[in-house]
Amino acid sequence: MRGEAENQPPHRTVFDLTPHPSPLTLLFRGLLVALCSSVLLWGCAELPVPPPELESAARPQAGIGADGLFRLAGRIGVSHNGESFSGSLRWSHGAGEDEIFILSPLGQGVARIVSNSAGASLETAEGRSYQASDVESLTEEVLGWRLPARGLQYWVMGRPAPDGVAESELDDNHQLRTLRQDGWRVDYLGYRTVQGTLLPAKLEITLDERLRVRLVIDDWVLP
Repeated sequence: MRGEAENQPPHRTVFDLTPHPSPLTLLFRGLLVALCSSVLLWGCAELPVPPPELESAARPQAGIGADGLFRLAGRIGVSHNGESFSGSLRWSHGAGEDEIFILSPLGQGVARIVSNSAGASLETAEGRSYQASDVESLTEEVLGWRLPARGLQYWVMGRPAPDGVAESELDDNHQLRTLRQDGWRVDYLGYRTVQGTLLPAKLEITLDERLRVRLVIDDWVLP
C-alpha cells in the first residue's frame, strides 16, 4: 500500500481563471437570431426619410403635442464600467405602453422590453424572460445598469420629466443644450426638424461618469 501511495502523482489544485462575462456582455454578445416575427416587421416598417439637420426657423419643442406619443428608430451606444455595446434601437411610446427593441449592429434582435401599468418585462433572443416593476429596476437586475426610461421618454423630446426638479442650459440659439434631472445629465448634441417640429437627433445621457448612453435618432414618427 505504501508503494502505491508513493507512486501516485501529487494532488494539484486547479483554479478556474477563465474570465466570466458580465450580464451586459452576456446579453449583447454575438449575432443572435431575431426575437420574433414582430422584430422583423418593425425593422421592415416604412419610416419617413430623415429630415435635414435643424434650421433656426424650425418650430421649438413647445410645439410638440401634449400627449408626447412617438415612434423612433436610431442607434444606441452604451459604455459602463469599461464595457461597451453599440447597436440599433426601435422605440414605440404609446399612451399606456412602451415597447423597445434593441438590435445588433447587423439588425438582429437582441432584446425586447415592454413596459405598462402591470410592470416591465425583458425578453432576450435566447428566449429568456425577466420581469420587474419598472424598466429601471429591470435593466439594473439584468444588465447591471439602469436605463432611465421614465425620464428618457421626455428627454428624447427635448423637455424635462414633469414629476421632478430639473436644471437646464440653453445655447446661443435658445435651444436646450444640457438638462440635469434625478442625477442624470443629458447633453443635446444635435437637432432636426420632424413634421414641422424641432426634435433632438443626438443626445448623450450620463450618470456620474459611470454610465454613458449615446442616442442617434435617425427617424421620428409623431401621431
